[in-house]
Amino acid sequence: MVRPAIAVSLALCLAASAPAPAPELDLRGVDEAVHAAVSAGEIPGAVVLVGRGERVLYRKAFGSRSLVPRQEPMIEDTIFDVASLTKVVATTPAILLLAEQGKLSLDDPLGNYLREFSGRAFRDLTIRRILTHTAGFPALPSLEAMREGFPRAAELLAKAGLQYRPGASFSYSDTGFIVLGELVRRVSGEPLDRFAATHVFGPLGMSETTFRPGPALLARVAPTEALNSQMLRGAVHDGNARLLGGVAGHAGLFSTADDLARFARMLLSDGKGPNGQVLKPATLKAMWSRTEVGDIVRTLGWDETSPFSRPIGLFFPRGSVGHTGFTGTALWIDPPSRTYLILLTNRVHPYGKGKVTALRSRVAAEVAAALFVPPLPIVAEAPSAHTATAEGEEAPAAPGAVMSGLDVLAAEQFALLAGRSVGLVTNQTGVDSQGRRGIDLLAAAPRAKLKAIFSPEHGLSGDAVGDIPHGRDAATGLPVWSLYGAERRPTAAMLKGIDTLVVDLQDVGVRYYTYLTTLLYVLEEAARARIPVVVLDRPNPITGAVVEGPVLDPDLRSFTGPHPIPVRAGLTIGEFARMVVAERKIPVALTIVPLAGWNRALWYDKTGLPWVNPSPNIRSVTQALLYSGVGLLEATNLSVGRGTDTPFEVVGAPWIDSAPLAEAMNQKGLAGVKFEPVLFTPTADRYAGQQIGGVRLQVTDRDAIRPVTVALALAGEIRARYHPEFSADALQNLLVNRSTIWALLRGEPLPRLRAWAEAERADFLHRRASYLIYR
Repeated sequence: MVRPAIAVSLALCLAASAPAPAPELDLRGVDEAVHAAVSAGEIPGAVVLVGRGERVLYRKAFGSRSLVPRQEPMIEDTIFDVASLTKVVATTPAILLLAEQGKLSLDDPLGNYLREFSGRAFRDLTIRRILTHTAGFPALPSLEAMREGFPRAAELLAKAGLQYRPGASFSYSDTGFIVLGELVRRVSGEPLDRFAATHVFGPLGMSETTFRPGPALLARVAPTEALNSQMLRGAVHDGNARLLGGVAGHAGLFSTADDLARFARMLLSDGKGPNGQVLKPATLKAMWSRTEVGDIVRTLGWDETSPFSRPIGLFFPRGSVGHTGFTGTALWIDPPSRTYLILLTNRVHPYGKGKVTALRSRVAAEVAAALFVPPLPIVAEAPSAHTATAEGEEAPAAPGAVMSGLDVLAAEQFALLAGRSVGLVTNQTGVDSQGRRGIDLLAAAPRAKLKAIFSPEHGLSGDAVGDIPHGRDAATGLPVWSLYGAERRPTAAMLKGIDTLVVDLQDVGVRYYTYLTTLLYVLEEAARARIPVVVLDRPNPITGAVVEGPVLDPDLRSFTGPHPIPVRAGLTIGEFARMVVAERKIPVALTIVPLAGWNRALWYDKTGLPWVNPSPNIRSVTQALLYSGVGLLEATNLSVGRGTDTPFEVVGAPWIDSAPLAEAMNQKGLAGVKFEPVLFTPTADRYAGQQIGGVRLQVTDRDAIRPVTVALALAGEIRARYHPEFSADALQNLLVNRSTIWALLRGEPLPRLRAWAEAERADFLHRRASYLIYR
């Protein structure tokens, strides 16, 4: 094992203070995004407001407030049913004010205040856990309980019980906040609407924020959905809130963009409003305290990192918090920079079929790119992405007979597994150098007992798309547990009778390829079950010599981004296992069965091992190489060749003119690749059956090409040429690096874009060095 020489030295002059706004604030992209959503019929209209500190930077209305029964233009002071924003604008501050007043404690059991929950089963059910959605309440309450109303509803909810032990998991729950609304009433002696109006809305001058808006406000209320031939206007859209009379802890509040801005400014001003202190600074500090459950991070009431936060949290800085509402509303704030974004739509109008998720992402992306501009990293030396040996020379790429971990284990007659009951995590790639399945070899091993098989995305055969059900292996009759279906982690039931897990999967060397996440989940669940894990190593098919692309922002981990590594990390799957076990402190007994005869500069087609498609659309080493960059683009509205004979070798869309794009890309002089204009017609996936224009990527030097740079250059060129059509923000779903996406959306030139993408490369190479197994 050798420590790689670091070819790029970066001095990151990142300011300790909050990011400063761009010199010229350009939010034309917000206009384009909202106009496009209105034109596409995704929403009838919207109001967007952006502020920083006491300044309103952007405030605009778009489209229509009402379409049925008559069309009305959207205006900036339209009153919206804000749906689940009720949780953070009314209920959470009410609970925190009661805690300030000493009338309750967040860490007390709920049963101290609501006697219905005083039983033994609820002793760990604290108010704090309800605020963070970790209490165990079901997502929705029973219809019977809501029809009965409180106090009877509390008895029925307690009788229904909890779904899991409080604190053990995360489950977003309207039920919990409905209970908190009742808690406010019992502890304060006032219903939630009156308490919030007296202690929050009144002091902040939020005169148009209310439950059950009266006749004087109805003309400016945006209608939501038709119900029983009547359009809901001023009556809450949420059915459970309607059953509770329009006032509930989870929904029912109506407000305007300006009023929500007043609320946001209070939160970002240490709790001070225009008429004095509303919440104490210590209370706000407690509100922003983080509760982590796996990769989920919540604060009191607010979302920081969860699947619900991703459309906006992908773009706002780490540590920002916010909330969204079912009717199409969103409020997001970044406390360090005192920045906030308010996006209000009535996307359920008129018949409940609107869409707002993509709009939230596009608006958040444009706002974040304009407002958050950290200093550019300084590149001190031109990069050479290859790992070097101790002598300073690149490791030789001599072809030869490489033995996979499976080959090595078989040659040792599976001695490592003698006397063990084994679960094998594998798929069609788990074959030896003669093409024999590891399943069959292990099943025939006399001193080990294969008990079960586990398969990742694409199933055991590697050709399935979408969720995979459990099944049985025809040859051995063993159960095949799918780790890409209802469960993505091995459960206790799956692991019953197993005392060793063996992982044999062919990775492709790309961060967002999901086999890495499956491996990580197996390691974590094995640790919980105290089962050792053996990883049979396999080559990185696109070499382990090149490291490229931005490192994942740690708070943006997901199933396609399991750990803070670059897009192309230059690791084998065994080396990745060593890294995540060490860096995430996973208490698992890990053994790597290493490759024999492999070195870091060796391409897969030089190993002598049989090529097996690791997934349906990666059919060659070239496609695996291009996937490490072009794969980033498939999160956008571009076709990357799925449904053609050349996936990841072509990129296009119906609105692209092929020849000018190819010419522009060739003029960039990118190493190792040429671009040819092409027309192609996918038979499946995006734009199936349509002839579309684009470019074909011809790899001229696979050692020289840098696919991530190619993808960023393509994205930048397409965005410059087709700004309204191209959903560039969606690139962040797989890029998951804020500085790089901000730079791309600002239209920064390619050298600066590359500097952002490679800013953390030197640090990563230092981290990586101790986990490397091969020269």
